[in-house]
Order: sequence, then C-alpha cells, then structure tokens
Amino acid sequence: MRRWWLFTVAAGLLLASCAAEQPEVRTPPTSNASPGCTAAPTASGRTQESLSSGGRDRSYARYVPFGLDARKPAPLVLDLTAYSPATVEESISGFTKPDAAGKVKADDVGAVVITPEPVNGQGLLTWNYKNIPWWTDDQRFVSDLLDDVERDACIDTSRVLVMGFAVGGVFGSIVACDQADRFAALVTVSGLYSPDDCAPAKPLPVLSFHGTADRFVPFDGGVGTGASGLALSDATTEGLLFMSARPGALASSQAWAAHNGCRSDPVDDAVAQGVTRKAWGGCRGGADVVLYVIEGGEHTWPGSNGMSALTDLLGPVSNAVVANDVIWDFFAAHTGVHN
Repeated sequence: MRRWWLFTVAAGLLLASCAAEQPEVRTPPTSNASPGCTAAPTASGRTQESLSSGGRDRSYARYVPFGLDARKPAPLVLDLTAYSPATVEESISGFTKPDAAGKVKADDVGAVVITPEPVNGQGLLTWNYKNIPWWTDDQRFVSDLLDDVERDACIDTSRVLVMGFAVGGVFGSIVACDQADRFAALVTVSGLYSPDDCAPAKPLPVLSFHGTADRFVPFDGGVGTGASGLALSDATTEGLLFMSARPGALASSQAWAAHNGCRSDPVDDAVAQGVTRKAWGGCRGGADVVLYVIEGGEHTWPGSNGMSALTDLLGPVSNAVVANDVIWDFFAAHTGVHN
C-alpha cells in the first residue's frame, strides 16, 4: 500500500545556513572530465533513463540543470531514496524542486542530479545493504549507474557527491566505504553508518544530520519504534533499516572520524536554536566529519519544502536550518565548486 513506501521517505534533520562557519582552506581536486564531455549535449530538465546492471533492467531519474554549459564538466549528485520511488525522494530532498523561494538548488549550483530507483523488497522498496543473496547487487548497480551517467553527460568525476535519507543514507555510507575513489563527499540524513569492515580507499568528507526525536532511526541507536502499529508483514520488513539495531548518530560519526584520522573530540557550535554542529577536525586531506544534531527533530529532512503529506507519519519538518544550503556549502568547501 502506498502508505508503506511513503513511510520512510521522509528524512529529518539538520540543515542550515552556516554563513558564520569558515572552513579551512583546502586544495580543490583536479577537474576530471568524463567521456560525456565529448558526446552530444544532454537536454536540460528531468528525464527517466535506463540501463542494464547484473542482467536486470534498472532505471533512474536524471536532472540536468537549466543554464548549464554543456561542455563544462559539472558536479554530480547521487541521491539515494528510502523505501520509495525516485519521485518521492526528489520531493523530500528537494534538490531538483523549487524551494520556498521558488529556486531550484540544482539550477543554482549547476549540478547534475541522479535519483536511482530501488527494486528490492516487498511493499517497501529498498537497497540491498545487507547483501541478501537473492536480491539484486546494488553496489554493482551504483558503479554501473555512475559509468552510464558519466558516459552520457559532461561530469567532473572528481566532484561526485553521494547522499541519502534513512536506508538511502545507510546504503550510501556502505557505497562510500567500498567505492570511495568515485566520490568527493558523503552526506546523510537519518542514516549515517560505518560497517565493521569499512576501509575507504581515501579520506572522505562526511556530513550528516540527525534529529534526537527520530522514532524510525533513533539518534542513540538501537531499533526504531516508528513502524509499530503499521502491521508490516515479515516479507515486507526483510532487510529494512528501522527493524534492525544500528549504532547511533554520534558513534557513526566517530567511526568515520577514525577512518579519516581526525581528532577524537569534536568541536561543538550552536548554529541555530536547537541545532548543534559537531565537527571533527584535523583530518587527513582536510576530510572533516560533521554532524548536525537537531534537538527534538524527527524523521524529516530539515528545511524540506516537499514533506507536508508525510507530517502525520514522520513528524514535522524542522526549519531551524536548511539542509540543502548546508550540504552545498560543505561540498563546495571540500571540492572548490562555487555556486
């Protein structure tokens, strides 16, 4: 039923304007133009694309910003959904949708955005982050997907951001562990994770947001209670994030700080009412780890303009910070991209 997939596509937390924050100066990576820079220019706007991966037909939504120079390599955002079709994630994260002021973030910053369709699970679409053997290989799909996009569109392969909400954030974290060489940063909302065997090939900047009142993916870890009363079947809950115990937001951030060789103790900064920014600095390659803690925040994407239909299920959206502004400022500071 539609209520099920609507269920975890709301993500909550964090976000905001951090104009007062002055990140350390970093050397931006060398621009690497993808093969698509010599192909025919891609049309602006949203299209539905398809490819074959692991012997199965897969699809994704691709958004090419308006006003983009087709011959200038563009940054790429891989947006991983949570238990929903791509259309829902596009509304939740809002990168390709008008915000409250009518502006589209992807157009403003000149970023190509891809939102792949999950195919695993029954009733609730999800990613194979648990390596269930009879489900599709989503790690391979991500690699094939990036190859497909970079072949067709003019992408700067040194400026690729992977982000996700809830299980999309968990799966994005796993992908970042295993395919760190393909990404410039990792961003999650209600879903940062570090597997025990995580060994990134390089330090990767990490930004996450998490609300302290998240009932589906608890801030302190453990098993969420938000799904109680929904009467989900065993087949539906197989492989679902909120039905499994997991480390909390702080522990996951500390694990990534250790991967990056950061200082063990974060610096706290109150950036807005009820919002604390915890930053682990001194990392190798300037790959900072930052966690935005939203006091009382629920399972939502802070500042989202597309979650009104999910309020009863997931909770109200915090507007103390605008996540997409924080995300792009963080990404730009670590890659040299300017909006």
